[in-house]
Amino acid sequence: MKKLMIKAMIAVVAVLAIAACGSKPDPAPASATAGVPAPIARRPDVLDHRNFRFGRDIPEWVVLEANELEQTSEFSDVYVFKFESPRAQNLQGAELWTRNFTAAADIAQTVRNRVQVKFAGAAVGDMDMLETYMEQVVLTFSDAQFSGFQRVSDYWMQMRYYTPEGRVDEDAYSYYVLYTIPRNTLDRMIRDALNNAGRDQPVTQEEQRARDRVKEAFENGLTM
Repeated sequence: MKKLMIKAMIAVVAVLAIAACGSKPDPAPASATAGVPAPIARRPDVLDHRNFRFGRDIPEWVVLEANELEQTSEFSDVYVFKFESPRAQNLQGAELWTRNFTAAADIAQTVRNRVQVKFAGAAVGDMDMLETYMEQVVLTFSDAQFSGFQRVSDYWMQMRYYTPEGRVDEDAYSYYVLYTIPRNTLDRMIRDALNNAGRDQPVTQEEQRARDRVKEAFENGLTM
């Protein structure tokens, strides 16, 4: 009798197990992209550059950002402004851009951007009362009034660009131009702008204290 009961229990367990297996949903089909890594953007390849035929390297200023250049001993006394032309299918097209390039407008815009970033960092919590003051300071650096910069160098390169999938996109030329402004020249322009903006407009003591904190932040110029 005991053996029959055991056999019956085993049979019930087996039936329940089969039922449980049958009630499970079918596994979802594997995604076609599962486990496939996302494509990695391929860096452009250098095909040619001005110094290539002479067996010389690309100048350091071409590959470094402006803020990186300002940290080197060579450019420690100047602010650096670096610009890149649109891609061109031939060298003459890229060179034409350098002839028509209006440096004053682009440099002035870069200065305005840097002043706004430094201003915003110095005016944390006070931006509401300083917004008009900042706008007046920034407007000082207009294209027509901006001066003191000089063109230091230019350089051309031919690069091969790739699509996100790794296929060749295009071969194109680009020109790079480098301008500098003496730090003391631009720092003086910034101090004058800070002192003259809103000078004839009445301000509260709180607003004046906020302006003074901004001026203190600019004592080292545009350096962050």
